[in-house]
Amino acid sequence: MDAAGPRFVLPGAAERLGSLRARGRPIPLAELAAGLVASPDPVAPALARRVVAAALGRPAASLPDPLPPEALPCRPAATVRETALRDACFTVVDLETTGLSPRRAAILEIGAVRVRDLSLAERFETLVDPGSPVPPRITALTGITTAMLRGAPPAGRALADLRAWLDDTPGAPFVAHNAPFDAGFVQRGLAHHGLGPLEGPVLCTRRLARRLAPELGRYGLEQLTAAFGIRNSARHRALGDAVATAEALCVLMERAGERHGVRDLGALLDLHATPPRRLRAAQP
Repeated sequence: MDAAGPRFVLPGAAERLGSLRARGRPIPLAELAAGLVASPDPVAPALARRVVAAALGRPAASLPDPLPPEALPCRPAATVRETALRDACFTVVDLETTGLSPRRAAILEIGAVRVRDLSLAERFETLVDPGSPVPPRITALTGITTAMLRGAPPAGRALADLRAWLDDTPGAPFVAHNAPFDAGFVQRGLAHHGLGPLEGPVLCTRRLARRLAPELGRYGLEQLTAAFGIRNSARHRALGDAVATAEALCVLMERAGERHGVRDLGALLDLHATPPRRLRAAQP
């Protein structure tokens, strides 16, 4: 790397490389190149070397394979808080699991949807083989059976696929309904498989609803979607609940703007952190 630092000649290279560095492990050049160009398929070795060299501004022959994480640049300091809500990107995630504890339970299904420009965009969905039978009570709740999971990817591969999908929008807020539950499972799973931590802020639509729809009294996903006129055709399935949560997030952001003048992500994060009683006291 020259004295002037890397020359990011590929669009978004700085953010993608910073996200890959956060995984904290040596990364094959083919994997780096695929991440840089958002390719679902492996990149040929010679081409991969040229792609990574172009992104780093280094001679191709000087790159070791795999590349140590310290050879990659840190992600630039983000001005995420100043991002207008209409321009922000969110990743809304829902999990189906065999239980409530990330230490003892396993993930059965992952569903996710991006919110861009205050509307729903790309989606991600996978079943996950937990390596053991699905408890009958979980089948009764979700409809997911042990037979359905035959041939599904194990947790490590499913989480790696989710990690790659999340890395397409590095630093985007991670959103879920009862986010400590879903974020706890994802964080623990990513750490266990050496995939690096979640990097953006975590937002909980249940917590936002307590601040923006206090008249509801109950803030489960069913109560929230019913109040907002949102139809969930796949309740207790990961993608169905993720889509419903994403639609609820859009309604909540509209309310945040109307009731509290929230226009950017920083103000939304501040509102998310403010106790409801303080918000009520501040109302005229």
